Amino acid sequence: METLICQSCGWPFTLTTAGTNRDKSVNKDYCRDCFKDGTFIDKSLNLHQLEMKLLEMAKVHEDISLEEARQLIKKLPELKRWRMDHI
Repeated sequence: METLICQSCGWPFTLTTAGTNRDKSVNKDYCRDCFKDGTFIDKSLNLHQLEMKLLEMAKVHEDISLEEARQLIKKLPELKRWRMDHI
Protein backbone atom coordinates (compact mmCIF):
# COMPACT_ATOMS: atom_id res chain seq x y z
CA MET A 1 0.00 0.00 0.00
CA GLU A 2 1.27 3.45 -0.93
CA THR A 3 2.41 5.62 1.97
CA LEU A 4 1.87 9.35 1.56
CA ILE A 5 2.97 12.30 3.70
CA CYS A 6 0.32 14.73 4.89
CA GLN A 7 1.08 18.18 3.50
CA SER A 8 -0.28 19.78 6.65
CA CYS A 9 0.98 17.77 9.65
CA GLY A 10 3.80 15.81 7.99
CA TRP A 11 2.49 12.51 9.30
CA PRO A 12 2.56 9.41 7.04
CA PHE A 13 -0.83 8.12 5.88
CA THR A 14 -2.34 5.70 3.36
CA LEU A 15 -5.29 6.00 1.00
CA THR A 16 -7.51 4.44 3.68
CA THR A 17 -6.64 7.28 6.07
CA ALA A 18 -6.60 10.06 3.47
CA GLY A 19 -8.63 13.23 3.70
CA THR A 20 -11.55 13.88 1.38
CA ASN A 21 -12.43 16.52 -1.20
CA ARG A 22 -15.82 18.27 -1.40
CA ASP A 23 -17.09 15.57 -3.75
CA LYS A 24 -16.01 12.91 -1.20
CA SER A 25 -13.14 11.72 -3.42
CA VAL A 26 -9.79 10.88 -1.82
CA ASN A 27 -7.33 13.72 -1.33
CA LYS A 28 -3.76 12.43 -1.64
CA ASP A 29 -2.22 15.57 -0.13
CA TYR A 30 -3.77 15.51 3.33
CA CYS A 31 -4.68 12.94 5.99
CA ARG A 32 -8.19 12.62 7.41
CA ASP A 33 -7.09 14.21 10.69
CA CYS A 34 -6.25 17.45 8.85
CA PHE A 35 -8.63 17.62 5.87
CA LYS A 36 -12.28 16.65 5.36
CA ASP A 37 -14.84 17.52 2.69
CA GLY A 38 -12.45 19.88 0.91
CA THR A 39 -11.44 22.00 3.88
CA PHE A 40 -8.98 21.92 6.75
CA ILE A 41 -10.48 20.58 9.98
CA ASP A 42 -8.72 23.21 12.10
CA LYS A 43 -8.76 26.26 9.86
CA SER A 44 -7.24 28.53 12.50
CA LEU A 45 -4.24 26.27 13.16
CA ASN A 46 -0.96 28.05 12.60
CA LEU A 47 2.50 26.57 12.19
CA HIS A 48 3.59 27.33 15.76
CA GLN A 49 0.47 25.67 17.19
CA LEU A 50 1.12 22.58 15.08
CA GLU A 51 4.70 22.43 16.33
CA MET A 52 3.49 22.52 19.94
CA LYS A 53 0.85 19.87 19.18
CA LEU A 54 3.47 17.51 17.71
CA LEU A 55 5.75 17.96 20.74
CA GLU A 56 2.82 17.20 23.07
CA MET A 57 1.98 14.09 21.03
CA ALA A 58 5.56 12.89 21.43
CA LYS A 59 5.27 13.20 25.21
CA VAL A 60 2.04 11.18 25.34
CA HIS A 61 2.22 8.63 22.52
CA GLU A 62 4.74 5.85 22.18
CA ASP A 63 4.55 5.83 18.36
CA ILE A 64 6.63 9.02 18.06
CA SER A 65 9.69 10.02 20.05
CA LEU A 66 10.60 13.57 21.00
CA GLU A 67 13.51 13.46 18.55
CA GLU A 68 11.22 12.23 15.73
CA ALA A 69 8.82 15.07 16.49
CA ARG A 70 11.68 17.59 16.35
CA GLN A 71 12.80 16.23 12.96
CA LEU A 72 9.23 16.41 11.68
CA ILE A 73 8.88 20.01 12.88
CA LYS A 74 11.98 21.01 10.91
CA LYS A 75 10.29 19.78 7.71
CA LEU A 76 6.90 21.46 8.28
CA PRO A 77 7.74 24.73 6.42
CA GLU A 78 8.40 22.64 3.28
CA LEU A 79 4.88 21.17 3.27
CA LYS A 80 2.22 22.47 0.90
CA ARG A 81 0.00 24.02 3.59
CA TRP A 82 2.84 26.00 5.18
CA ARG A 83 4.99 27.01 2.20
CA MET A 84 5.11 30.73 1.61
CA ASP A 85 5.60 30.50 -2.17
CA HIS A 86 2.05 31.71 -2.85
CA ILE A 87 2.82 35.20 -1.49
